[in-house]
Amino acid sequence: MTEPQPLAPWRAHAPDASAAFDQVESLVDAAASASVLGAVRRAVAGALAHPEELARHAATPPADDPRVPACVAFAEQFVIDVGAVDDNLRGALGAAMGDATFPFVAALYVTDVFQRARITLARVFGVPWDAQPASVAGELWPALEEFMRVVARGAALDPLTTELVRLRGARVHQCRVCQSRLSVKAVDAAGGTEAFDALDDYEHADFTPRHKAALRLADAVVTQPMFIDDELIADARGHLSDAEIVELVFDVTRNAANKIAVALGGDAPVVEEGIEWYDLDASGEVVASIEIEIVRTATTIA
Repeated sequence: MTEPQPLAPWRAHAPDASAAFDQVESLVDAAASASVLGAVRRAVAGALAHPEELARHAATPPADDPRVPACVAFAEQFVIDVGAVDDNLRGALGAAMGDATFPFVAALYVTDVFQRARITLARVFGVPWDAQPASVAGELWPALEEFMRVVARGAALDPLTTELVRLRGARVHQCRVCQSRLSVKAVDAAGGTEAFDALDDYEHADFTPRHKAALRLADAVVTQPMFIDDELIADARGHLSDAEIVELVFDVTRNAANKIAVALGGDAPVVEEGIEWYDLDASGEVVASIEIEIVRTATTIA
């Protein structure tokens, strides 16, 4: 009798998030035309220098589709530095894709960021990614919303580490609304907001080794996961449990949905000055307000 194979760490520690991840990836093909998506997948894999993904899509013939140049140009900037997507790129994409612009950008986010997560988890744990069949058919955006809720309900990481990682990604992606928000639970855990001011130079700030390890790994995911080396892996695994690493990578994936808003210019903050407070309720939905007690009351689990 064949012995059952051990589960990959992400499936062992975050089975619901892993299943939701698979569900999202299975729906990308239906969210954008094959001619556009094939070219964009090659462009994203090239920008991430991911040889396995490049080989997977190398056989796809170039598409004779006039929309492709605008979509590829937008995708390359989205991957490399989403904060530098400008009105020229947005205008060209909108002219090419019309009403299909938002579904395309959602599919691009999955193509980019979910690939980053797969690269990171496989490198950190030394186990190949094990895509599983999706459970049901559906549409991409509702599946993404469910993925975000499922990931938000994770409890392996403490609120302060979770928030440091979220805010670091917001800084890298230059998401204005994300940078204007702070988690009530994280601020309570930190004893104030001062710790978050040091994120831009966290290596020289008074963060714990654990928090620096978490931030280094988060940086690798959102910049270039193919550069994750043995030193970074040892650092992460020396300060974080396997369950925490898995949750951190899924958190970064979830949080990086801000790239959609940044790329489309829809990331304007609610507040021009001060802080918009937020936290997550029991279902994983975001509750935000300029009144801290409103958030505290709405997200306190009895």
